[in-house]
Amino acid sequence: MKKMKNNSNFLGSKFVKRSFSTSLVMAALATLSACGGSDDKIEDQPTPTMSTFSLSVSDAPVDDASEVVVYFDEVELIGNESPITFSVEDENGDPRSIDLLSLPGEQFEVIVEDTEIPVGDYDQLRLSVTEDSYIVTNEGTYPIRVPSGELKLDGFTAQPNFDAAYTVEFDLRKSLVDPVGQEVIMLKPRGVRLVLNDDVGTLNGTVDSTLVMDEKCAVKTDMFVGNAVYIYEGEQNLLDALGDDADAGVDDTESRPFTVVPVTYSESDETFNFTAGFMPQGEYSLSFSCTALFDEPETDEDAEDGFFLQTIDVATVVAGDTTTVTIE
Repeated sequence: MKKMKNNSNFLGSKFVKRSFSTSLVMAALATLSACGGSDDKIEDQPTPTMSTFSLSVSDAPVDDASEVVVYFDEVELIGNESPITFSVEDENGDPRSIDLLSLPGEQFEVIVEDTEIPVGDYDQLRLSVTEDSYIVTNEGTYPIRVPSGELKLDGFTAQPNFDAAYTVEFDLRKSLVDPVGQEVIMLKPRGVRLVLNDDVGTLNGTVDSTLVMDEKCAVKTDMFVGNAVYIYEGEQNLLDALGDDADAGVDDTESRPFTVVPVTYSESDETFNFTAGFMPQGEYSLSFSCTALFDEPETDEDAEDGFFLQTIDVATVVAGDTTTVTIE
């Protein structure tokens, strides 16, 4: 190692440099101290405690009904603290009435708009429905009843400083049930789901007319009625593994549809179309049936009952986008 000369000038300059550097450090520390320091800035920032919540309703239609009018009374969020209740009223202060059949596909109606709620976990969302609700079918008008008067849906976690826009999607084919021997229609939570709008996309498309007019479809009298697309979660490869809209446990060897959407005929361009709105992002399998009118909710039907599926296709839904499929 090279020895340093014992030079007073050298030591003097070294001392000056060291003193100058020390002065800079002390000045910087003083400045940080006066400003409170970076750590103090972080500590001084209050932790966000509120989130913004809004709620809409939409639906997937059902056959043989011209109106499905539901009167919503209130929305209740059940969390760790006291329940939070939102009154759902019209301009007269009465329960809000909505014809769900007017909100197919991507359409929706807001019932709770941009309201602040505390951040945290909400285990359940409850949607109160009054006994004024009713359905108009080809056979008449019937009251709609909801078990215990409210639909109990899954909850969510409210994030700080987050605009959480949710939609209650009514799959009416799955949720409307006609009890034997009763002059009412039951609206059950099956087929009713709560989705975060930022996490969903739309799935739509057309069905080749040859599938609708297939000779096997002659088991029904009207070729334009009872056509539907059955949508299953994940990629399915075997048509025989796809089941109808029955409750879990009826036949666990079959996959049950995530949702069932009707196929409608457009006279303007002579096409058969379908739209599934508010679909969570992911991969799905689609199957068309011209005999969906024979598929009763909750129970298991097959070819002996007149119900069968005809196709199988795979599609991917991306949040915020629309995926178009041609079934042929």
